[in-house]
Amino acid sequence: LMLATRNFKPELFLGEGGFGKVFKGWICQDERSPSRPGDRMSIAVKTLNREGKQGHKEWVAEINHLGALQHPNLVKLVGYSIEDQHRMFVYEYMSRGSLENHLFKSKCFNSLIA
Repeated sequence: LMLATRNFKPELFLGEGGFGKVFKGWICQDERSPSRPGDRMSIAVKTLNREGKQGHKEWVAEINHLGALQHPNLVKLVGYSIEDQHRMFVYEYMSRGSLENHLFKSKCFNSLIA
């Protein structure tokens, strides 16, 4: 995943939440190996903060639930990695952003509340 995200380059940083930071990366779709930008499948890699809100139990639950669900309106869990104390999720990259951004950070929604 370090290769896929170019060593977690700051330019590939997508955002941060209570569970950790998210970076954009690229992998070969069939082989699941690192690839060049624009050449293959875009992914989002969520690195979990060891001091964050998500513990091991929640991490396993996310693997089990998202790994079992497939729906066009849900982000797809492509894979995960656990090495020593480092845990990461690999999701398909959502080029149009997250549902949270569309609902809570849009001007339309804010004007409806006001």
